[in-house]
Amino acid sequence: MLLKSIFNSILFISISLSALSQEFKYDKVLFKTISPDDLCASLEKSKGYLLLDVRSSGEACDTSQYTGLNIGHLKGAININVRELGNRLSEIRSYKDKPVFVYCSHSQRSRRASKMLVDSGFTNVYNINGGLTSFYYTNAREKGCLQSLIETKEKYKLISPIDLCNKLTIQNKNTLFLLDVRSDSAFRHISSDEQDNAYGQIKNAVNIPYADLERRLSEIPKGKDVVIIDLDGSEASKAASLLTEKGYDKVSYLIEGIDRLLSTDRKELNCINDSYVSPVPYHIMSTKEFGRFASINKDILLLDVRDANSFTNTHKDSYRNVGHLKNAINIPAADIEKRITELESYKDKELLIYSLGGNKEMYEVAKILKEKGFKKINILVNGLFDVRWTIANIKGQEYLKEFVTDVPESNR
Repeated sequence: MLLKSIFNSILFISISLSALSQEFKYDKVLFKTISPDDLCASLEKSKGYLLLDVRSSGEACDTSQYTGLNIGHLKGAININVRELGNRLSEIRSYKDKPVFVYCSHSQRSRRASKMLVDSGFTNVYNINGGLTSFYYTNAREKGCLQSLIETKEKYKLISPIDLCNKLTIQNKNTLFLLDVRSDSAFRHISSDEQDNAYGQIKNAVNIPYADLERRLSEIPKGKDVVIIDLDGSEASKAASLLTEKGYDKVSYLIEGIDRLLSTDRKELNCINDSYVSPVPYHIMSTKEFGRFASINKDILLLDVRDANSFTNTHKDSYRNVGHLKNAINIPAADIEKRITELESYKDKELLIYSLGGNKEMYEVAKILKEKGFKKINILVNGLFDVRWTIANIKGQEYLKEFVTDVPESNR
């Protein structure tokens, strides 16, 4: 798997890797930023505004071949792919001095578009932080005007980890059917990919791999609330589409799968301790949890397992040069076994492994360290990329800046 939701979305639609650079330095400088929670109030105060969707036309129309990107659109939005925006500015020139609210899926492309608009003379530009996905996994879509502002042609629903917990808490086994469509090897944690093996499951979920789903439909009861789960949403979305085509009328899937569940603050999930089963003897930690953890635990080893060039901001791919966590030491994953003596003093202390994003190398290192007798291992589930994304996009998390250092000017 790549950097999960953000990397997958960007790479799926063939945007160059340079688009992964996290340039937040223009936020609140060249253009304004706004969270989904505050969007309705701003729209009410804005006259003659434009909602600009800079995703691909397939995403905006829910027809993308990558079904995990078909998450609806905002009613009344104009869709201009960010890759075409420079040549199509004349289509929105009448909004040059009016409020323009820009969004994409995860708020990377929208930032590029927002800067392009400002550079082209637009005077009142807002980037919608977090993108359309955050409307779902923060549950903002259930508030105010967003309840009717989001439109989709899909018959199934997308649910957040919070929604899933509510279903598990409120509903019983007679009304809820949990369908896990991962491969058999991933579900049983015997895959050749250690990251797949590390992602646990929801209690009582039934595993029917997506590849086998159509011939095993008789095992899925009609009339029940079918909730589909996978690793990152890519197969669950296809499964949801298939089931609705086959006449199932109560279908939903967990947006971005188990990865989004693990990326959500455990404090926000009232079911996580009772319903999620972890298959690994270490802790997978969300970014919000990391912030609290690092604030309290000062004697913690931060282990950066990227290659040396990424750690020192000298990698040929500029998007990889994003600094590092303060006081981290760098031992590339490929070197961990031959340099393990450098970590001996932390065998009984807290140790946190991180990489650029949700890279499988973190899980390979965790397995090795556990076998070598390290007792308190943690993994930062979506790495440094998500720390910086969270700082820029999630309210109340700006303080995480104190944990990040040495970010090059080009990626600030």
